[in-house]
Amino acid sequence: MDNIAPLPGEDRFSSEATSAFEEITRGVALLAQVSNYDNNTGLPLVHLWNMLGEEVVSVNRTLAERGLAVWVDGF
Repeated sequence: MDNIAPLPGEDRFSSEATSAFEEITRGVALLAQVSNYDNNTGLPLVHLWNMLGEEVVSVNRTLAERGLAVWVDGF
């Protein structure tokens, strides 16, 4: 995912972050936008969007706002 990283001092996302991600995305249609590519692996970096009622919500930003990830501009 683009623009988010694990919390400082961690090399991966916590189990709490993983659980929140699963909760936010389970059983719903998502919009994925490829925003960049990882320079080392060539894998796409994406922004995920979820519809909550009439509102489009960024999954990436939600994880950062909940303190489960760090928002990184231009990651």
